[in-house]
Amino acid sequence: GSPLTNTEVDNNFNNLNTDKYESGDNPTFGNLTLTGDLKPSIAATVSAAGTSQSGATELSDVYNIVTTVGSGAGVKLPTAEASLTYTVVNTTATNLLVYPNVSDKINGGTANAAVTVAAGSSATFIAKDATDWYSLTSLLVFDSSGTRLN
Repeated sequence: GSPLTNTEVDNNFNNLNTDKYESGDNPTFGNLTLTGDLKPSIAATVSAAGTSQSGATELSDVYNIVTTVGSGAGVKLPTAEASLTYTVVNTTATNLLVYPNVSDKINGGTANAAVTVAAGSSATFIAKDATDWYSLTSLLVFDSSGTRLN
């Protein structure tokens, strides 16, 4: 709570001068220790369920390969949290509904409303904050005969 003395100010400046990094110096870094599984989790056979948000299959893995979709069935993202990223791959011939978690929104839409991931396509969902998801949809390319090229 009291002002610094002249000696204390001088010592602070001396410390700043001796502790700085200068071009050409060889910096040293501390060790970083990582724990846990660093590979993203993959659910290779997800079955969509229900015809509403409450009955949709809850996603728990980062990558989700949906292999079964009934008419109007869907999956549900976890509660949004900034920087969460989930990918949903729809390998079926049926459109898939992807719901946000309760009270969340996708692409600025209505809370709890689903978006569609077309048959044979995928989307990556990125949470901006605690309630908002945004989707990145892959571009599908077809040749003139209707065969998917990517």
